[in-house]
Amino acid sequence: MQDILVSLKNRDEKFIFKRMLDNLEFFRVYNKKIANAINDTIQGKNKKYQLFFDSSDINIIDLRNNVFLYPKNSILDIAQNIASNPLNNPSWKVYLNNAKLVKVDVKNLTITAKYINRMVDYAYSNILDSNPMLHLPQFFLPQSNIFGLCGGIFLQILIDNGYKFHSLLIFEEDVELFSIACYFIDFKALFECVSDRSCYIFIEDIKMRSFLSHYFYSKRVTNNLLRLELSAFISPKISKIRNMVFESYKSNARGWGSFEDEIIGVRNMFKNIKSSKILKSPKKIDATICVVGSGPSLDENISFLSKNQDKMIIFSCGTALKILRKHKIKVDFQIEIERIDYLADVLCDAKLQDTPIICASVVNNEVLNIANEGYIFNRGGSASSYMTLDASIIEFCAPFVGNAGFSLACQFSDQIILCGIDCGFIKGKSKHSSDSFYGEESVELPHDVFKVRGNFDNDVYSDSIFSLSKESFELAIIKYKPHAVYNISNGAYIKGALPIKNIDLKKDINKDMISQQIKQCFSYNVRLKEDLSVKLENYIDVLKHRILNSNVSTKQELFCFIDDICQLLSKNSASNPEYGILLEGSILHLLQNLLFCLLYAKTNNITSLFSILSNEIIGCLNSFISEYKSV
Repeated sequence: MQDILVSLKNRDEKFIFKRMLDNLEFFRVYNKKIANAINDTIQGKNKKYQLFFDSSDINIIDLRNNVFLYPKNSILDIAQNIASNPLNNPSWKVYLNNAKLVKVDVKNLTITAKYINRMVDYAYSNILDSNPMLHLPQFFLPQSNIFGLCGGIFLQILIDNGYKFHSLLIFEEDVELFSIACYFIDFKALFECVSDRSCYIFIEDIKMRSFLSHYFYSKRVTNNLLRLELSAFISPKISKIRNMVFESYKSNARGWGSFEDEIIGVRNMFKNIKSSKILKSPKKIDATICVVGSGPSLDENISFLSKNQDKMIIFSCGTALKILRKHKIKVDFQIEIERIDYLADVLCDAKLQDTPIICASVVNNEVLNIANEGYIFNRGGSASSYMTLDASIIEFCAPFVGNAGFSLACQFSDQIILCGIDCGFIKGKSKHSSDSFYGEESVELPHDVFKVRGNFDNDVYSDSIFSLSKESFELAIIKYKPHAVYNISNGAYIKGALPIKNIDLKKDINKDMISQQIKQCFSYNVRLKEDLSVKLENYIDVLKHRILNSNVSTKQELFCFIDDICQLLSKNSASNPEYGILLEGSILHLLQNLLFCLLYAKTNNITSLFSILSNEIIGCLNSFISEYKSV
């Protein structure tokens, strides 16, 4: 293959036109829209951008105002500079998603933390030196995001120099600009330089955020730890897409869970199904449900709640209860999802009194004991929820109780109002409503936030967990399809929910009768699946066999090994969630620490190190079996 720089310096016109024709044939198979754009470029039909190529210069012309995108005779020098050692190049940014190689608190993760900490101890004793640095193999790049190709010569230089990408996401804001890049980039060769099914190309827009979620989720650990980013140029559209990608990257770092949390939920569920009615067959009511969270905008909507409390059913979520009680607003149902052992004390402090409570089956049994009326539901994403045979499973209930309140509301009503559900930080305001359980809070924005579209306010910021919550609301709207969702909260915009300040609810409703209709959807006598312990042991045997029989001698093979295990975890969490979810979170954390430890090794020969550290994962799996048998 002829070097792109040699060809361009020699002004080899035949070379670039052959490459364009090769790309035309390539995209005719995979994407006809791109193929048509390439064909228009060849025929000189472009209206916005065109290639300038002669003995005096190589450039891209903006046809709308007749200017060059590059200074004269600079395009090759700029491309060479961008392509020079991307991991140590100021044109590129490297992210670690706030990951650090540190010990984990054993208090809440008694088993997982024990084995992670053994890995960390070994790394500090045998791998890290006084000046620890991550070492990737030569010509190997981690997951990389490129925003704007600007002709893409730099990308072809990387290909010609032998670089490989673990995964690659490219965004080009205009299809004509992308077609011009086809003069220079060998796209068939590019796809061969990226791991299988890991090269994502977006042109003009990213219409579905789920594509981004899939990009990061498909390599949950390896796409989470290291991220390489290049913004070849800046524009409003590129800035928007860059923020979307960054938000998805941050969200991917959250919601992994742990074996210890799941096993608490299993123990609690076994107790709760014996004494409480569980949601089996939800039916729609003829009334609006208002889902109330304790975000800062709740303060501004107290008057709305007070005025309309007799015209709708109110679901109070978590710590919103105390605030609603203070303002004498009648709560029809209190919603809870947390496994924490002090939740009962929090509810006593908030004066639960005679308010019926609907809580996830994983909550501590004491919560149900203090309630005059207690009902449970299977919360999707919890392993224990899939251990029952005949109860409904409510999805999109994490990461916050407001998400659960909304998903529950979707089971019972087609008109829902979101109040105090801010999904972010509002500049100048505390994280929660005043007089909440959390007391006095700072109004200073955390350091790791990023700006997002506000529902009404322009100064709204998010972080990884708020972003995950917002995405969960949006997915719930898509899945459950309520007729109308109104968002009177002041925080982040939620796609599918109509931002509105004032809602005119016409008439009072018979709240006692409608509440009774909701309660009738819950009943006793739920059955458990059989042979759960045997199935878990069999699954762990499969994992141990996969780990023990993996030949990992280089860091490139390490990335592939981790992706392989992650795919196995994902597959089992989808097909057999009762034990797949039970293990997935902790194993993801173990794999991330395995990757982190071994990337500090100065050598690319990691055979013995991998053997020692992967044995810690085997030991952890054995401990999980013992712990489950004690439930």
